[in-house]
Amino acid sequence: MDSLIPHDRYVELLAVLQAPGEAMVTPLGIRREGGRLVARLYPGTRLQPLGYSVYEACLAQPYDPLSYYSAVLEHSVELEPARAVHAPCPRAEGPRVEAIVSSRERAPGGFIVLWLDPIHVEEGGGWALYSRSLGCSIELLIALTRLRFWARARSLTPEPPCRTVRRLAYTVLESFDCILHSTWSPELHRAAARAAREALDNAYMTGCLAPSEVEAF
Repeated sequence: MDSLIPHDRYVELLAVLQAPGEAMVTPLGIRREGGRLVARLYPGTRLQPLGYSVYEACLAQPYDPLSYYSAVLEHSVELEPARAVHAPCPRAEGPRVEAIVSSRERAPGGFIVLWLDPIHVEEGGGWALYSRSLGCSIELLIALTRLRFWARARSLTPEPPCRTVRRLAYTVLESFDCILHSTWSPELHRAAARAAREALDNAYMTGCLAPSEVEAF
């Protein structure tokens, strides 16, 4: 584990979380603490309710950013059998960690914190080098999932936090611009455009932002 994830360092991986009768694939931020991995599941996401029952996970790092878009936009990626857990694993070129959920806790703010104990680790082709297109894609997809939540919560929250919604919308615009200028890949441009459109549509649904404001950005 030391050579894969340094102590107290965050990495973004694709994860399959296995619960009784249900599995979900999702990008997931992971932090290593000693010999364990820690994941925080945000309230209001499709993933958070699964945190109460998930018992296994398979984590992997694909080299192609399109895999992260598939997980968020299609809720599906290519899978392959695991070696030590029941959960299937995302097909990926980079490192892979199969783990069991050893404990969980509800943190302030409605977060669910999962503690994962790795039981099988493969280095694969090693960690992919950082690229701007990947980093900006992750920022775009995180903003999309947050805006999905605030759009759904509008009926429950009379006054959504418009400052947060606006900040997320501008993160979407800046991330999309970053992707357009950091890669020539037309496939990545199309995936990013689809994610950005959905994110902004959700921002408009909150009532905090008008299309004319985005056009002026």
